[in-house]
Amino acid sequence: MDPAFTNISSSSVLGSVGMLIGFLIFLSAFYPISWRYLILVGIIGKVLTAIWFVLIFMPDLDWNKRTVFHLVFNDLLWLIPLITIFIRAVQVKKYIDEHPED
Repeated sequence: MDPAFTNISSSSVLGSVGMLIGFLIFLSAFYPISWRYLILVGIIGKVLTAIWFVLIFMPDLDWNKRTVFHLVFNDLLWLIPLITIFIRAVQVKKYIDEHPED
């Protein structure tokens, strides 16, 4: 490891941020229509942690099967359901706003 390895590049910090984002995504799963902004925070968080992993950890770890697996299955694969759920929640909210109950 590089001696300039700071706290921001610590794997425990990356893990803690990832757990916080995961908790927000978990909370938003109960009420995706009203908490759609938490889903958006989860999408942004997943993108940022993927960028963080590539910029901070990849110079020390190099590209191999293990790091690609971590990046794809821990961050990038989650973007597909999160974006789908966010789009559907926005569509349902728009429909509810346009068709109020009588």
